Parts: sequence; structure tokens; C-alpha cells
Amino acid sequence: MMTHKQRMLAAVRGEMPDHLPYAPRIDLWYNANSLNDTLPARHRGKSRTEIALSEGWALHTVVADHLHQPDPDAMLHRALGVHFMKEYVAHFVFSGRVIIDVRREGDRTRIRYTTAKGSITTRTVYSQEMRRSGTSVPWIEEHAVKSPDDLRVLAHLFENMDVTPHYEPFKTHQTAVGENGLPVTSFTVAAGPVHHIQKYFFDATDFFHYYRDHQPEILYLADALAPLYEKALRIVAESPAEVIQWGSNFDEMLTFPPMFAQHFVPWIRKAKDVLGPKNIRVLCHTDGENQGLLDLIRDSGTDVAEAVCPAPMTKVSLREYYRRWGDRITIFGGVPSNLLLPQLTPDDQFKSFMDQLFTGIGNGSRFIVGIADTTPPDADFERLVRIGDWVREKGRLPLAAGAFNPLDTEAAAEVLAKKPTAAPGPQDARFAKIRQAVLDGRERELIEQVRELLTQKIAPKDIIDLGMVAAMDTLNQSFKDGTVFIPEVLVSARAMNAAVLFLEPYLADTDKRRGGRILIGTVRGDLHDIGKNMVATLLRGVGFNVVDLGINVAADVFVRKVNEERPQVLALSALLTTTMPEMGKVISALSQAGARRAVKVIVGGAPVNQRFANDIAADGYARDAAEAIDLVRRLIG
Repeated sequence: MMTHKQRMLAAVRGEMPDHLPYAPRIDLWYNANSLNDTLPARHRGKSRTEIALSEGWALHTVVADHLHQPDPDAMLHRALGVHFMKEYVAHFVFSGRVIIDVRREGDRTRIRYTTAKGSITTRTVYSQEMRRSGTSVPWIEEHAVKSPDDLRVLAHLFENMDVTPHYEPFKTHQTAVGENGLPVTSFTVAAGPVHHIQKYFFDATDFFHYYRDHQPEILYLADALAPLYEKALRIVAESPAEVIQWGSNFDEMLTFPPMFAQHFVPWIRKAKDVLGPKNIRVLCHTDGENQGLLDLIRDSGTDVAEAVCPAPMTKVSLREYYRRWGDRITIFGGVPSNLLLPQLTPDDQFKSFMDQLFTGIGNGSRFIVGIADTTPPDADFERLVRIGDWVREKGRLPLAAGAFNPLDTEAAAEVLAKKPTAAPGPQDARFAKIRQAVLDGRERELIEQVRELLTQKIAPKDIIDLGMVAAMDTLNQSFKDGTVFIPEVLVSARAMNAAVLFLEPYLADTDKRRGGRILIGTVRGDLHDIGKNMVATLLRGVGFNVVDLGINVAADVFVRKVNEERPQVLALSALLTTTMPEMGKVISALSQAGARRAVKVIVGGAPVNQRFANDIAADGYARDAAEAIDLVRRLIG
């Protein structure tokens, strides 16, 4: 009988273990429930490791244990992507020529890094509210890059840094895990320098603007980081590690295909080339929407795709993942986290998904059962237990897989490919240059074209609707079709917003609210804003007036702002399952204040689905930014 580690290693190597490995990630769940004293009665007082082993599960040891590090400042420099984890076999070393000034103010840590080329500042926050939600990583509240000059300062800072081996703590960690799991090392969890820059130095939306407007400076900084990444790979190659996490949070919108192909794939291949001869496997944390990245990830050289999150949380079914990747990539995950939440997934749907899992993964080779991305704090723990029971009962390998039929997914893909796209309506030739300037994101040219049309006595409302909004509609459709990507959309939206601001003095009061007024925000307890920002930007781009309330917004603030702003639509965002109930609280608060009938409420975010939207009496649910535009238009009419 094989051990947990032997099974996982066999799966990673493409060999056939005796049984499907099962390694659910439970760190977020454990952190929250341990702190809140809500662990299941039979597990009170136990460690996370003790709980997993007592249930017969392999240990999930991909993500570093951020809360239990020998160095109390292990995450101090998170905003630079510099971590000092016991699980990491290669560590950054700061130059003595860099002056580091650390100031702690309650839950916030502000750091100034002073170099010969100038200074940059960062600020992170780690609050009690975050701890109670299970979060173990500080939130980057102030990113390092606020202007193009900061890119040069960062380049100088990293040009004067070094990377050194850090083997002994990892060996201790490896010994502690033993045969109960497969310890994974890391360096920064970025897939190379450009990914490092995107993950740590920028707000997500700002990065896309800089990637479009200041790409030479971005690449200059990437060149400064590259020698450190190359040295880290050489250090890992001589380490006792057997698997390294090289890149995380892959998603077709955030890590969009052209950028992924240009900057991610070469570094994943480089990691494979350096580490493969040493029998060290490369693992990528692919927890996002990967429909547009399937072929790129398959051909990148990665050995393991971890945290694979299939439909119904994303667009790609587990069967399709296995069909596309199963001959060369080990899939680790496969069970979406929302399946563990009864409020989102009824028991019959949960059981049906698990039945399909066993019939959709071929003979079961190259597969490790896990939760994508992690077990939520409010998960039904007994569902985790039931998955373990089913794996024990049905997981002897090779699986019969009698119901697996690749033709099924091919036929489904063909049907999706033939989904009709609405043909664009006739376009007024007077606005051709306006539309092209929007599509190209040329802000100055767009304003000049607007000024020219005004001299021709063209109505400002027509310039917006028949010129700019028509162009953004075309762009939005291309975005949905996957033929243009988020930087192009954002730069076009930015140009349009500048032109609308220029036109505002010429607009009648009724026209200033031309597309309807939208109020948007992330609910209380949730600091995530990437999805919200994308939705807000695209809504503005197609002509809506958007008021963004930001993150961590309390229910009473939403109510007050609804009364003040009088929006037609209120859009609520949440990424954490623990904050989803806040959406229901906002709707209840609107009802109690007598404001519910005056506004349509829509919800969105990775864990949210239509069933949840129905349960809290929301007016609609959108899975992504493109769907949000269609939904808002339907609701406003």
C-alpha cells in the first residue's frame, strides 16, 4: 500500500498510483474556525495537520503556512514580493545600500525604501477582521508604483539585491510532513519577472494601463529582476525539493493570453529546463478562468496544474480539463469551493458533481483530488469528509471511467463556438474617426475629433451615443469573444471617459445621465476589488455613470448612498464566501429603509451564483464584467 506522498508523487510524475490521492486545502477554513472557536466538536483543540490526518487525508502543502514562520517578519516586504518563508529554499537578500524605514500603525505597516535613485513607499494591512475570515496574508493597500519614475527606483533596488540558498528550514519542514504529503517549495509564486511586477507592484487596473503606456519601463524592471529569478532556479535545482510552485492566479482576463504567451510561457519552460534534469517538478497555481489559456498552459511545460477550478464556477468543465491536459499535466484540484457551501449548492447537485468527477477523469492517472482554490471558512465540513469517503470507495486505480467520452466535450465546444453573435447595426459615417480613436485608445486624437464635430453643430449626445458608445459596444463584443483583451478595453474606456469629461459642459442635464446611474462596491469585510474595478470600468466605457464606493463598504453606507445618488442599479461584489451574507444584509437594509423598490440590485464575484442571488432576492447575477453590462442594460431597459 502506497503512502500519501508516494501516491501524490506518482500522480505528479505521470505514473499510476494504487489509489486516487485526496489532499484538500483547509488552511483558510482552519484559521477562521480555530480563531472563532467553531471547529467541529471532534476536532476542537487539534492542529490543521492533526485534523487532516485523523480524517485520512493527505496534507496539502503547496501554500506556505504564513501564520507559523520562525521569522516574525516573514511577510514584512510582501508589497515587493519578497518573502522569508521556511518553505522557500531561495530567499532574497536586500543590499546594505538600501535604507528601509518601517513604521507600524495599528493594523497597517508603511515602509519607505530609499535608494541612490530615489524612494518608494508601500503600505500593507492585516486586521482582526481579516484574521477572523481566515486570511493569513497582508493586503497591499498602497502599491509601490505610483508613477513611471517608481519603476526605475524598483529596478535599481532589485539590481542591488541577491538570492541565497535557504535549505535547512525546508529540510525541517520536509521531515515534519514526512510521508503524509508532498512539500512544495517556492520563490515568489510569480511565473517570472513580468508576473512578479503585475502581482506585487500595481493595483490590477493600473498595471494594465502601464503595460500599455509604459511597456519599455516595465520590461526594464523585468530585466532587473531576471538575474534573481535565474539564480533562484539554480538554487532550487540543488535543493532537496521535489516540486516547486512557479506562478499562481492564472486567469484569462488578468493574465491575458498574449501577455501569458510572451512573458509567462518562456519562464515556465525555463523552470522546466533547469529543474527537470534534477527531477524537480514544476507546479502552477491555475485557480482562475482558464478557457483562453488552456493550450498555452498545456504547452508551457508545467508538470502540475494545481487549484484547477472547473464549472460551475468557471466556463471549463472538469471533463474538458482532463481531455485537454490529462496526457501531459497532472490536475490537482477539480472540486470548486462553492460545492462545499449548502447555501450555494444543494446536496443533490453536490453529489451529482462528484459522481461526474469519477466518470470524467479517464482512468484516473495524473489526477489529485483537491478543493479549488481552498475550503471556505463557512464550508460544510462534512462535505469534505464525504468526498474523502467517496475517494476511498471509488478511487482505486485505474478507474473504469465507463462514462468518459471525449466526443461529448468536443460536441459541446462546437456548439459553443457556433453561438450566434449579434451583428452590429448600421453605423453613421460622420463618427467613423471618433469610433476608431476610441478603439485605438488615442485620447488626444479623440478629443480633437470631438471638438471638430462640435464645430459642425453635431449634437453632443450623438457624438457620445453614435460615436463613442458604439465603439465601446464593438469592443465589448470582441472582449466577450476573446479577440481583444483587457488592456485594450481599459485604454479605450479611459479615452472615452476623458472625452465625455471634455463634452460635459455641452451636455444638457438629461444627457449627463444618458446611460443610467450605477452604484458599485465590495461589501463589508471584503478587500478585493479587481473584479469590481473591471465591471466599473466597462460600464463607464459603454456610457453608464458609475459611482464606485470602493471596498469594505457597510450596509448602512450602501443605503445612504442609494438615497443620495438615486442609482437605477446597485452592484455588489464579494470574493470571500464569508462576506457573501453581507449582500443579503444590504438588500434587507434597503428594504427596511424603504429604498428597495427604487433600485435594482445585482451581485457578482467568484463564489456567487444565480441560486444565491435568488435566495437573497437580488434582481440579477453576472459571472463576469461582460455579462454585467448585458445584465444592467436589461434591467434598465
